[in-house]
Amino acid sequence: MHQFYFTFISLEKVMLQANRMPKKSILFSVVFICYASIAMSQGAVELFCRVVDSNEKFPVSYATIQFEGESSGLVANDEGSFRLPGHFVQTNKRIIISSIGYEKLVISINSLDSKKINIIYLKPKIESLDAVMVTSSKSNRTITESSMAIIKKAIFSIPSNYPNQSHSYIGYYRDYQYVNDNYYNLNEGIIENFDSGFDTNKLRYKDNQTALYSYQLNTDFYQDTLLLNSIYGISKIIDTDDNARLGVKSRNELEILNIHNPIRNYNKSSFSFIYVLKDDFITNHRFESPKVVYIGDELLYEIDFYSNEDIQSKFRVKGKIYIAKSNYAIHRLNYHMFENQNYSTTRTRTPSFGFNSQKSDDSNTLFKINIEYKKVEGKMYLNYMTFNNRFIIKEPNPLRVDSFDFDVEKEAFYITFNKSIDDASIQSKNRIKLYFKDEKLMVSSIKLVKNNVVKIEVVDWAAGTKFDIGDVQSEDFAYKLKKIRDVSGVTIYKESKLLGFQFREFFTQDIFTDQPLKSDLILVNKTMPLSSSGLNSKIIDVNTYWVNTPLKSTSEVKP
Repeated sequence: MHQFYFTFISLEKVMLQANRMPKKSILFSVVFICYASIAMSQGAVELFCRVVDSNEKFPVSYATIQFEGESSGLVANDEGSFRLPGHFVQTNKRIIISSIGYEKLVISINSLDSKKINIIYLKPKIESLDAVMVTSSKSNRTITESSMAIIKKAIFSIPSNYPNQSHSYIGYYRDYQYVNDNYYNLNEGIIENFDSGFDTNKLRYKDNQTALYSYQLNTDFYQDTLLLNSIYGISKIIDTDDNARLGVKSRNELEILNIHNPIRNYNKSSFSFIYVLKDDFITNHRFESPKVVYIGDELLYEIDFYSNEDIQSKFRVKGKIYIAKSNYAIHRLNYHMFENQNYSTTRTRTPSFGFNSQKSDDSNTLFKINIEYKKVEGKMYLNYMTFNNRFIIKEPNPLRVDSFDFDVEKEAFYITFNKSIDDASIQSKNRIKLYFKDEKLMVSSIKLVKNNVVKIEVVDWAAGTKFDIGDVQSEDFAYKLKKIRDVSGVTIYKESKLLGFQFREFFTQDIFTDQPLKSDLILVNKTMPLSSSGLNSKIIDVNTYWVNTPLKSTSEVKP
């Protein structure tokens, strides 16, 4: 039988998890200040920042943070958050913060405060549709370039816009499962990804390799063997036909991520419904009229697209593609595949996921891909790539009580569960009922004292009956529980299905435009998990590159 294994966390970290941060608000709870204070008290001073839309006040996902005058930098996560090592505070460095659709912003690092979350506002930069109008030289009339024509030119221009020479990326990599607003099995590290150019096969060419400089499980987050063992298989089928297979057998998390990059693999088979980007992308999708956004001062076409309705499949697609007007380079591709609710021949009853906050928004999602390239020395290089796919598994080990005890000295009751408990689910006193000799006790307080242990105090443990406390045993008491949940959202005693997402993400921190594969590195086995590879721990300066560990909880709460 599978079991859940969770790390025990300190009281401060419990407080960090309990106070949750909204995704679409700049109102931060005190927990983040506590988090920064804890880091500083341990000697690991860091600068915590979040990039926010100045108008709507929501986070700017995957904003690029570049050190002025240098090639190095980093990418914020999906919540717009990033962190910088504290030693940068004393420098005169400046950072350039940019994102598609926003004006660039330059700020001095020494203006950031290590004692709080620094909110950085980006101002939207938009343009009217007139900016995409072009003039025909033959008729001297103004016409609008169609989305399909733009995309055709973009695909045709890939060989000239992207590097065909050897190059490498050093950056922050992480993979994890995400269930009910919690991170599980978070592995993270710094890697260097060597690429011999777009005219080579990313997976099979001998010099397209990866070296690990650091890689480890972050034990500050939950660990769960059931989730870990449920998301890997020898192939991944996302449709009813064989064309939807990955085409390789690999348990290497980074290679699975690389396979899902249809820009890098534009002339190779990838996944439904892109398949081979240069041959099938236009055929299998319909495109909206172009809009206009900017990355810095460069004008981009923003084109929404959807899978063709005449494709008979149990899945549908929606997405966005961003293409430079100047040279038709693809800057960003967002691809979202989800269940087709109108596919009647295979429609099944939507599974029950218990109290899972993701079910309303994401239960139909199959996977999401976000890829962005940026221009360096005239060519487009990978800035970040994220891939997350849904998994649904049956919970074989329902939440249950392991022990029930009465503490004579404290005159308190302790219920120990087999899993970590959702603190919010025990706040209502009517969810835990206690009895002494069949007499109901009045509960006065309920407190989560460990991640899986609940302490209950009552007004009168003897229910008005006179007893010698020394003669009382736990067996004299009884309890009834209802609607108690574990941190995954599973209700006590009920078998349920878990809805979660497996994430694999890479965020570039440095690009080397002329970098052949180094001969003195320990290289990753492309078919095996990253954890099985050796580390090149003495190759790089640890102060130059660093992990951008996410904050523990991303749950939305009301201000």
